[in-house]
Amino acid sequence: MTQPVDWMGIGVRIVQGLNTTIDAVRQLDNQEAALVMKLLGKTCTRMIKEGVGHQFGVAMIETSEKIAMKDNMKFEDVIKMITSIIGKLYFTAKTAEEIELIKQLEAAVSSYQIG
Repeated sequence: MTQPVDWMGIGVRIVQGLNTTIDAVRQLDNQEAALVMKLLGKTCTRMIKEGVGHQFGVAMIETSEKIAMKDNMKFEDVIKMITSIIGKLYFTAKTAEEIELIKQLEAAVSSYQIG
């Protein structure tokens, strides 16, 4: 029997993790930033075994690998990648709670938009 997912608690933790990640990306080189993104991704996939939270984690891990291979990285590029991930999650959301989580992630990222 699966446990019901506490979306409020998980949503808050994922959004906090995303904010920490974005702040870190601003201050670190791309190897370090990629590591922080990968850690957030792994945390998401461990906390949530399915649904948009899990898919967000997988996408963060994959994106971190792309960033790690770049010679240099602009903060704006990372924001665009994360925004793209979040946009794709809307197509896979199955419940109101999942849609709410995506909206929270989107709001967190949009607070960092430049210009």
